Amino acid sequence: MKKVSLILIITLLMTAVFYSFPSSFAADEQYPGFKVKGRFLYDKNGEKTILYGVNKMIIWMDVDGVPSYEEIAKTGANSVRIVWGISGTPEKLDKAIYNCRLNHMIPIIECHDATGEWSKLQTVVDYWVRPDILEVLKKHQEYLIVNIANECGQTVSDADYRAGYKLAVSRMRTAGIHVPLMIDAPSYGQGIDSLQANGPYLIENDPDQNLLFSVHMWWPLSWGYSDQKVKDEIKQSVDMNLPLVVGEFGHQWDETAQGAIPYKTILEQCHLNEVGYLPWEWGPGNNPQTFLDMTTDSTFATLQGWGKEVCITNPHSIKNIAVRPKFMQEDVPPPPTPTPYPAGNMALNKTIESSTNQDSEFTAKNAVDGNGDTRWASVSGKYDTEYIKVDLGSVSDINRVVIYWEDAYATQYKILTSADGSSWTTAYQQYNGKGGLDEIKLDKTYSARYVKVECSQKVNSEWGYSIWEVLVYGQSVGTPTPTPTPTPNGKTISGYVRPDFDSTTTSSPVKAGFKVEFGSLSAVTDQNGAFTLNDVPLTIVAEPLKVSKDGYLTRVINGINAGDKIGSINSPLEIWAGDIAVNGVQDGSINMSDVIALAKGFNAVSTDSKYIASCDLNKDNSINMSDVIILAKHFNMTTSNYPAFTGVTR
Repeated sequence: MKKVSLILIITLLMTAVFYSFPSSFAADEQYPGFKVKGRFLYDKNGEKTILYGVNKMIIWMDVDGVPSYEEIAKTGANSVRIVWGISGTPEKLDKAIYNCRLNHMIPIIECHDATGEWSKLQTVVDYWVRPDILEVLKKHQEYLIVNIANECGQTVSDADYRAGYKLAVSRMRTAGIHVPLMIDAPSYGQGIDSLQANGPYLIENDPDQNLLFSVHMWWPLSWGYSDQKVKDEIKQSVDMNLPLVVGEFGHQWDETAQGAIPYKTILEQCHLNEVGYLPWEWGPGNNPQTFLDMTTDSTFATLQGWGKEVCITNPHSIKNIAVRPKFMQEDVPPPPTPTPYPAGNMALNKTIESSTNQDSEFTAKNAVDGNGDTRWASVSGKYDTEYIKVDLGSVSDINRVVIYWEDAYATQYKILTSADGSSWTTAYQQYNGKGGLDEIKLDKTYSARYVKVECSQKVNSEWGYSIWEVLVYGQSVGTPTPTPTPTPNGKTISGYVRPDFDSTTTSSPVKAGFKVEFGSLSAVTDQNGAFTLNDVPLTIVAEPLKVSKDGYLTRVINGINAGDKIGSINSPLEIWAGDIAVNGVQDGSINMSDVIALAKGFNAVSTDSKYIASCDLNKDNSINMSDVIILAKHFNMTTSNYPAFTGVTR
């Protein structure tokens, strides 16, 4: 039959409520976020959480995690181990963590600068406890895990390992970092014996007793590893109640038969023993081991080979076993507020050229666009000397240059100036660059129209050079080239959206927050349900417009053109309530999974730990029979059941 009666829905709901008892412990008010008890991790509400996600080289590839996080989330992953480094600014760190949370996944931030180098452990801790970095970590402490240092150390004695990490943990706790701290094994992360020998000691000496331990199972056959070794080591860790995570592993160490890693056994044994796993790595960017790239371009659609198996098809894959904590599926905190660059930057949006570009994405204009998330990169490893040259438009007095370097920075470089673009003067020379932020006060004021940053020594010979932004300060003394007034390059698409239920709650709380997408453009409805998409190219004709929101059945209107109006304030586009995201994923249908999701929070109010915002359909701060009735109205409906919408005007 097409519909199920309200009585049956209520009966099923009550049954689901009765039998819905999550595995949890009582939330501990002392801790702001996740907490380790025994060998398991629990969220702020006491829900047991097993980390099943992936590694992603965020700081080297897409520093804000866009679009990678959204693509990773399609696997159902509940966590991402975020590769980071001490060159990362507080603002970029804030975005990297926030955007992971925005996609309902637990951010595990790790620092890669001490890989294989035990002497650098405390240097990494210096970064974490730096006041500006500390502020970011505390901001996200409700859902954050900090992996102190990636694979720190090669051969490290038990005594040194204990002393080093006891000090590191103590320093971070004293600084006010109370999130779970993840500690990698020595021997480039592979030394699980060290974790088993030293883990209990470190837990005992952690004031918060809130530690996780990570082994990197780069365990190929050629080094004597086997399926049985994986089983034995995981069993031993479980038997001793060690809070273990397999923080990295691949399917092979090299492309020989003996380079194979027993990854299928890792998946199976982790699942059977409730041990988290995080395969390496989402991709692209693994060089020269490109076979480890799980995707070819960081999109879900290009999952390939072992990556597709680990994420989707294996019985113990991420898709089949990962569960996102309920609170991670609720409304996310507001986005970070970008810190603007200091006013007066004469290089902003000026003409710029470069010696080479890595590709069409990393061109020179990115270094003067005022956007800290875009960058210029030269070709990798080819030339020692590369440059970018800014044309300020007129001769100006210059006394200060600011450079925001990406990880591929120059250890040696010059700043040159020229009035005519032919005759150059060296205004500054650096022989020991450290990357990060370089604020350079020149030795005098230079009169110049052109400013060149000439790089001559790479921090890594296999890389090129890369700069987020170049800023030039001083005073203009010539007649600047006028900036043309932008010509509008498109029209708007506007309209109104509202939920399809009648009650006093159809006011602002339920009308706001619908995401409206048209091609690459998107907008969110305001408290009146209104939205506007600006600068829609005139060339776009008869394309689909999608409206979505957690708790609602996605609706698509086909045949929309630039300039169209979608409904009106009195006759808005109506969306059916009831498609609740389960583990962060909506299935395009209002069905029993939605009833069960609602049942888990039934009778909860907004101050309760089991309250799920997306299940409070009428936004009366309570999950009650009103929400059941709303869900029942369109039970068994799918996206394809929406009627044709006739409220489009042109």
